[in-house]
Amino acid sequence: MEKRMMLAIALSIAVLIGYQYFYSSPPPPPAGTTAKDNAAAVPAPATTGGPAPAPVSVAGGLAPKTAASARTITVKTPLYSASLATEGGVVSSFLLNEYKDIPGPTGRPLDILGGKKPLQPTLSLYLDEDRPPLPSPPVFASDAPAEITVKAGETRSVLLAWESTAGVRVTREYVFHGDKYEFEARVQTANGSREPVAVRPGLELGQVYEGELAGDSYTFAGIVLGSGKSGLNRYDLKDISKAKVEKGPVRWFSADAKYFTWIVLPEREWTVTRASPVGETGARVAAADTAATLLPGDTVRAGARIFAGPKRSALLEAAGKDLPDLIDFGWFAIVAKPLVFLMKASNRVTGNYGIDIILLTILIKILFYPLTQKSMVSMRKMQELGPILKTLKEKYKGDAQRLNQETMNLYKTYKINPLSGCLPMLAQIPVFIALYKGLLVTIELRHAPFFLWVNDLSAPEHLWDIAVAGYTVPIRLLPLLMGISMFVQQKMTPSAGMEPAQQKMMLFMPIIFTFMFWSFPTGLVVYWLVNNILAIGQQMMYNRKAEAAKAATA
Repeated sequence: MEKRMMLAIALSIAVLIGYQYFYSSPPPPPAGTTAKDNAAAVPAPATTGGPAPAPVSVAGGLAPKTAASARTITVKTPLYSASLATEGGVVSSFLLNEYKDIPGPTGRPLDILGGKKPLQPTLSLYLDEDRPPLPSPPVFASDAPAEITVKAGETRSVLLAWESTAGVRVTREYVFHGDKYEFEARVQTANGSREPVAVRPGLELGQVYEGELAGDSYTFAGIVLGSGKSGLNRYDLKDISKAKVEKGPVRWFSADAKYFTWIVLPEREWTVTRASPVGETGARVAAADTAATLLPGDTVRAGARIFAGPKRSALLEAAGKDLPDLIDFGWFAIVAKPLVFLMKASNRVTGNYGIDIILLTILIKILFYPLTQKSMVSMRKMQELGPILKTLKEKYKGDAQRLNQETMNLYKTYKINPLSGCLPMLAQIPVFIALYKGLLVTIELRHAPFFLWVNDLSAPEHLWDIAVAGYTVPIRLLPLLMGISMFVQQKMTPSAGMEPAQQKMMLFMPIIFTFMFWSFPTGLVVYWLVNNILAIGQQMMYNRKAEAAKAATA
């Protein structure tokens, strides 16, 4: 029965992994919309109920008053280095100082915009509904120097301005803080012309999911929308390419990856206006404020906070109360979150997440020790009844109903519950799956060393490579040890009542799991290996105790 349960656990995890593989997958911002010089935004006119203002001219669009040269402004803080391109006023790169592209001292700051050069810019203006239209992209002018340094505790802003020959002025302001991953983006349009101007201020977020940001087949990468009605909605690249992203009001929107994220948090609720793929590995999502028609002399403003950085629970919690949900702990999040919390708490003492995973595995084993022990007792009794069960099967070979009846009578006579061996193991399945998912998405494990050659618990172990038939095959020790431990555990587990086909299947499980875990993050392999070793130890202790009791009785 216990081997059946082991098979059920293995198949449950295999189904989970297969499903995810194929189907996954400081200063307050400016408030209000009015400026000092009578800058209230005038709502767009209704089609009925009163005279409409003068028609908006769209012929030829708006021409720049002066030709500005495209250049890049770099903002450096202790946490990141951001590059702003005056062409479009976009963010063209965003390097995180504390997160490197590869483990070890040779790693360089990671650019979380992703993709190869030229990078996909992000935070561009939403210009689709501006009438007359602006150049796309407009080239802004700025008095900011080529490089700006923002120290911890400081706040610096970069102002970009564009003006048309008719007097329509558009400004973009970025406000950076030296001690956090949040910054502000503010947009203002002032109509200094003699004609009405229609605008709809908003931002477009772009991301390329390549390299580090591509993640893996078991984690999410794509667009996430936070709305008041339906909560958090995830759309992967397949959903985006099939136009499944719902266009509606949102409190925030994100370009999200496994460990890092971009989040736009408007001052008030905006509306998603479009979402589209960028090539095969990228996506863009735009959201905008309410459309308005500016009469001569009117001004409209809109602003948003931007979070660009690592998906750490404390940082996301500080940015918004529901933003920690971007860390996808899966179906059993209610179990995964406390386990990850305990692992992080342990790390304050050990300083080694590999040791923390081992300690967490031991803790889980201790908590489930009584249930596992009860299961072993039941399996032992089932094993002792093996010869009698075999006799019953031979006696009632052609009568399945009578065989089941006599088998249940046998269990009743010896006071054995056949489910008592399964239920304790069944209770552990959510914990196994929750910890698997928790270890997979916890950013603290990224590039976290364990010992010797194991320098990244979030990536597969790499001992050395061998060439086989023109292919490079990585050699990994821990998955091999995990497979061996699983085989030993099976040999020690009673197999009474198991059909020959099931026994053959169980023999293949260590091989199947070894290949499956070959490409898994090392942290998951460490957990499973330690769990198997502890199970072997517990089985050995119980077997000795049972044999001693049997000898004493004899």
